[in-house]
Amino acid sequence: MKLWYSTTSPFVRKVLAVIQHHQLQDKIEMLPIQSSFDPQSPHNQDNPLGRVPALQRNCGRWLFGSLLIAEYLDNKGKNTTLFPKEGKARWNVLALHNLADGIMENTLPIISEKMLRPETEWWTGRHQQLMDRNLRSFAQLEQNLAEFGTELNIGTICAVCVIDWWAFRAEKLGIDFGKSFPNLVKWSDEMNAIYKVLAETTPK
Repeated sequence: MKLWYSTTSPFVRKVLAVIQHHQLQDKIEMLPIQSSFDPQSPHNQDNPLGRVPALQRNCGRWLFGSLLIAEYLDNKGKNTTLFPKEGKARWNVLALHNLADGIMENTLPIISEKMLRPETEWWTGRHQQLMDRNLRSFAQLEQNLAEFGTELNIGTICAVCVIDWWAFRAEKLGIDFGKSFPNLVKWSDEMNAIYKVLAETTPK
């Protein structure tokens, strides 16, 4: 298998954590990219969406989207599954995942503009709308995490990824996340301390 990846992407980190959890490193050729925004980046030859992560299966076909790739690799692994297979447990974990993932999706347009366009061209009204949604969603995330404690699953992995990524991009986002959501930061720090797969995949 082959994986196009970036060391700063929270979507990629989710997949890297799954790879480490199932000890699949030796089965996957890692293909780093410098910037997903670069139209000349070679990952665009394999990936029409131009996004990372993108995973090529052994049959040659490609999988796009971090959740799909994570579940595919989870099914390949031998360790404890990160995806409950049925019932309320599955839907609760996936709901947690999609809440955290949605925060990342909301934030990417803001980061993209701030990194690539002059400030005079920023869509500030839209930025504020998305940030308001994110702050409400983080409050909901904190509530939803209460039922999981320090359990490792695809939902809690995704939550750690978004919390740490916001800290990583704090200067660009202009928000003191630790001051606004100290309990989330404390929880994420605890998860990173407990699980090597999280500590070793933090954004760089």
